[in-house]
Amino acid sequence: MRAITVGFACNNACVFCAQGDRRAAGERPFDVAARIEEIAPGEAVAFQGGEPTLHDELPAWISAATERGAGRVVVQTNGRRLAYPSYARALREASAVLALDVSLHGATAPMHEYHTGVAGSFAQTIQGLRNARVAGIPFGVTTVITRSSFRHLADIARVAHAAGARAVHFTHALPLGRAARAFCRVIPATEMVAPYLTRAVAEAQRLGMAVPAGDGASPEAAALFAEIGEVEPRPAGVSAHRKVSLRIALPVDVPSAEE
Repeated sequence: MRAITVGFACNNACVFCAQGDRRAAGERPFDVAARIEEIAPGEAVAFQGGEPTLHDELPAWISAATERGAGRVVVQTNGRRLAYPSYARALREASAVLALDVSLHGATAPMHEYHTGVAGSFAQTIQGLRNARVAGIPFGVTTVITRSSFRHLADIARVAHAAGARAVHFTHALPLGRAARAFCRVIPATEMVAPYLTRAVAEAQRLGMAVPAGDGASPEAAALFAEIGEVEPRPAGVSAHRKVSLRIALPVDVPSAEE
């Protein structure tokens, strides 16, 4: 997958953000148009940030990537701007091969907003998911597992399912950026997480979700996730696959706007 970084600016301030230091240092120009020109026919493309929807050019970039022949286009986003129905429609109209990888870090407003650092962000993200569903944009939800969320993974799966997500991607926080500075209160021990992750999988299955084996995603799930987001360049000793722990894929039929 070709990852195109559009900038580091973000309207969330996540406690586990690996790019927090870069954002504090200020924005720098990104030549997104030049990166789009490098797209090969049939290639999968992911727009990442920061938060890509802060850039008004995003619909045009998505359209340009599609016109270049991208096989699929994924936008890695917190989903907040999609709370405006007109924006969700604009993204849908930009490409027929668009999918969203939306960050959801809690099953309730207090839980999610503890992680994002922004009051009101939970309601905006949930509304954004609903608007994406109505617009017919397929999407998956990515949840970073932290000491504050690991006991609630099954609840998060239920919230994502209710909002119309096709998939839920549980991923461990990396000890980088803000997460490194707050390691003890952000990153839980693997053995603590394991039973709750198992329960989340069982709940996903109860809801009719397909659960791929191990870290390998089914083609349907893989099409919904950017599989990116690491700091560039990657720190020594950090595997390219370290962030992936589980993907849970929902059936692939898109609900109609009338549902």
